[in-house]
Amino acid sequence: MAPKKSQSLIKYLNNQSDYINARDALKSYAQTFKSIELAYNNTSPTSNKFSEQLVAYNAAKARIDSLQKAFDDATTAATKRFETQKEEKVKGEKLKETSDIEAQLNPLYVSRNAYIRQGAPVPESINLQIKNLETRLREAGGRPTPGVTGPTGPTGPTGPTGTTGGTGPTTTLGQSALTEDISSFIRKYAGNVEKTKELQQILKETNLYKGPVDGILRADQIIKALSNADEKIAEYESVFGPFANRMEGLQRLASDFKTGGGIGGIGGTGVGGPTATISNPTQADAYVNAAFRSELGRDATSAELQKYRKILNDAERKNPSRTVNGITTGGINRDQFLKTEVAKLPEYSKKKADKSAITSQSILETARVNGVTLGQDQLNSLTKQVQDGTDIKIIQNQIRSIAANGMPDKVVKLLDQGIDLDTIYSPYKNLMASILELNPESIDLKDPTLRSAIGPDREMTIYDFEKNLRKDYRWQYTDNAKRDVSNIALKVLRDFGFQA
Repeated sequence: MAPKKSQSLIKYLNNQSDYINARDALKSYAQTFKSIELAYNNTSPTSNKFSEQLVAYNAAKARIDSLQKAFDDATTAATKRFETQKEEKVKGEKLKETSDIEAQLNPLYVSRNAYIRQGAPVPESINLQIKNLETRLREAGGRPTPGVTGPTGPTGPTGPTGTTGGTGPTTTLGQSALTEDISSFIRKYAGNVEKTKELQQILKETNLYKGPVDGILRADQIIKALSNADEKIAEYESVFGPFANRMEGLQRLASDFKTGGGIGGIGGTGVGGPTATISNPTQADAYVNAAFRSELGRDATSAELQKYRKILNDAERKNPSRTVNGITTGGINRDQFLKTEVAKLPEYSKKKADKSAITSQSILETARVNGVTLGQDQLNSLTKQVQDGTDIKIIQNQIRSIAANGMPDKVVKLLDQGIDLDTIYSPYKNLMASILELNPESIDLKDPTLRSAIGPDREMTIYDFEKNLRKDYRWQYTDNAKRDVSNIALKVLRDFGFQA
């Protein structure tokens, strides 16, 4: 027994054109099949009509089996799409949940790092909040952002808590570039003109130092500039992990200021320029996978995630946003950007070509089963409309509208309901195949004899159509005709007494 469909699945199926068309075609032909099956079951094997009933039944059975398979396939395909959409929705909800948690975690990391930088104990409330949020993040399928930690040795005296090492979580990423306090850092430059010039120059390039580059260590100006720089370096480290040393952090700030991108990676203040909001690895992977699923129908591989994560981050840095009077301009549309990048892959071109071919085949099949001939230019135009966003069901209905020309109102209404002309003519086609001993699939809808069954103002009965078939030139070559001639000859001989 097939599993019971949920109400949401049933609602979804009833809005899918492939499922609806397959269902309606099966439903429409089912009554015809029952009639042919009943006639076959009620015909004796010794009857003169048995052979034609057998042919009609076999043709009808093949037709109903084909329609049933088409319906089953359409149901399976639509159900798979439904399940995929459900999974995408769940993933989207999880992504939003992880993003919300990360938004709460980042300022806590920054706050914790500020305590660590000053060699002060981190309040237990901050550590507890971080621990709880990191646990929630893992449960939601994300991963905690690397934070800046104090020393983690079991007895290291330099950790924020003194006797037991740092209070931050143990990490293999190394400690912060800011572990050394500013006073100790500056002492290295005292009395060294060239090194002091180097420090003044890099601070000047960050736009945080306004003094001269002359090698004179003006402690008040340097300390103020370094304090402002440390805040920004700590924010960057809270997202992407620690720098090797403070100077490396200063060089990154200087580079970001020159490109007008702020402190890339955290949507920082962007001193002197626009703000570049850089997606962290979890967010970037989500964007990349969404683009791959949209354009290629699959998730990105590990190598692809790494490649496109970098491409996205580079584009984010090069396209910072600027907010003036509450209006934000610039930046990038991450979804569209990544879709464009994925579309450059050979796999995308092949998939697009395959999809185009499938669409063309579907349109041609609809034309065939409605007796409509399409030129190559027409086919290309209709295929392009579907590629540009037109529902293929609309195109199929247009083809049926062409087929409706000259048909009686009853047939026009059936075509309007999405039932193909081939299905409407199927009782006549099956009878025709039986009487003229033809393969039903070889009978084209343009066949004059078949089309004579339904005219603008009338529809032949099956009995009248059978009589009409015996006037078709093809009938004389059938075994049915030969048997009829033999039976007539035998009757004449009997009437004249020449045959018992």
